[in-house]
Amino acid sequence: MIEDLQITILADNAIFNRDLLAEHGLAILVEAGGRRILFDTGQGRVLTANAAALGCALETLDAIVLSHGHYDHTGGIAQVLQLGGKPRIFAHPAALGPKFAKRGQPPHRDIGMPDASREALGSAGDRLVTTESVTEVAPGVWCTGEIPRTHAAESGFFLDPACRELDPLIDDQALFVETCDGIVVITGCAHAGLVDTLDRVAQITGQDRIFAVAGGFHLMLSERDAWEAAGNALGRREVQWIAPVHCTGFGAQAYLHARFHSRAIEAGAGRRLEFRKGAHRPAN
Repeated sequence: MIEDLQITILADNAIFNRDLLAEHGLAILVEAGGRRILFDTGQGRVLTANAAALGCALETLDAIVLSHGHYDHTGGIAQVLQLGGKPRIFAHPAALGPKFAKRGQPPHRDIGMPDASREALGSAGDRLVTTESVTEVAPGVWCTGEIPRTHAAESGFFLDPACRELDPLIDDQALFVETCDGIVVITGCAHAGLVDTLDRVAQITGQDRIFAVAGGFHLMLSERDAWEAAGNALGRREVQWIAPVHCTGFGAQAYLHARFHSRAIEAGAGRRLEFRKGAHRPAN
């Protein structure tokens, strides 16, 4: 069990600290039990600058975990690897494949991993670890691998430039940390749906209660019933800390803050969350 966990948001759609930069993307530094893990890398436009401003060294990472293969989560891979570190990289094989979003008229939008990131992963050799199933990243830190869909999930993404073949987004995965006070879950976009994501973590760990959830919930284009389903899942799991960012969307964030009050935490680039045995608080 991890006694000391710190989560720092390095890239997000919004900033929490002054003098940082924002972009549509997500990158989170997870420091757990002496291990340093970068969860996603944003688009790559703000990651290194924000990390330097926050005093977060990216050249000494133990691991990089990719939640899925979209550009706004994988764009900074090459930059980070160019810093000289040799972290292991955890990703589902489908994260490296083509991905598109449909526009009203062709050409449709390429939203897959940038070429530079794909090339950097191709040069990683045996440091690239595939994660079709639950995989240990470090002691007490795991990624879920594929998340079975038992509830309604989005299907607005495609595998081909003509946008005819739906992308099932089997590469979507979450990170979870086993702390002394409970499970902490970190999501990239939760394309599998927050309900199924939390159900999968509960199934893996054998624990119905989840202590904290932070990350993107991908509710920005959803209707209120989807917000309520996510809220019901958080309530059912008795989540004590909720930090919705990135693709959660303003409306869903407002709904979650109104529903959960002090259990919902304002976040953005620069926000640090600390989890220590018996004591938990936002660090800034």
